[in-house]
Amino acid sequence: MQPRYIARIYFLILFSISLFENTVFNFMTLNVFLAYIPFELSLLLKLFKPAKKYEWPLYIIFCAIFVLILPNTFYMVTDLIHLNQFHFNFYAGLNILEWTYFTYLLLGVFFAIYIMILIYVEILTLTSNLWFNRLNVLVLMFLNGFGIYIGRFLRLHSVYIFNEPVKIFQDILLALTPKAFIFVLFMVIMQSALLLLVKGVKLAK
Repeated sequence: MQPRYIARIYFLILFSISLFENTVFNFMTLNVFLAYIPFELSLLLKLFKPAKKYEWPLYIIFCAIFVLILPNTFYMVTDLIHLNQFHFNFYAGLNILEWTYFTYLLLGVFFAIYIMILIYVEILTLTSNLWFNRLNVLVLMFLNGFGIYIGRFLRLHSVYIFNEPVKIFQDILLALTPKAFIFVLFMVIMQSALLLLVKGVKLAK
């Protein structure tokens, strides 16, 4: 089965489960949906590649939308912080409820990681120029990290770009701190490690 179909089946199952579980991790439905959209858009990048000059504006707009919502995918990895609402007291014995939600949240994180890898694989094969593709991935990693920082710590949603662009620009300028850069760097390191590990597995076959 092709990876894209695995991703789609995984999404449908996880999204369906999230519709029924809305008590503890009620953010999962929206986050899973937002994480999935960039994947489908990435599959359309090659189809939208302009063959004529008048097609470039549409392609640029499409790419801009893709870049703006891409952070929603890897953002799910940071949802692990929500496990802090459980105690995980090993000395008190096994609490099945805690580990049920642990499994549920990790399945969402695994989904985001898998989708992120597939997206970058698409970018790496976007053109015939390998180094250009790699540069695009590296730039996207940094933009991804900064987008995650904005969403997690400034609590700014992607939709604000369209209805409050001035406010977002001001908040972003205020967010340019050394700590923010370190956080972005952490995100880049994690994304780079994912691609490196995937390449390692592929070479080992």
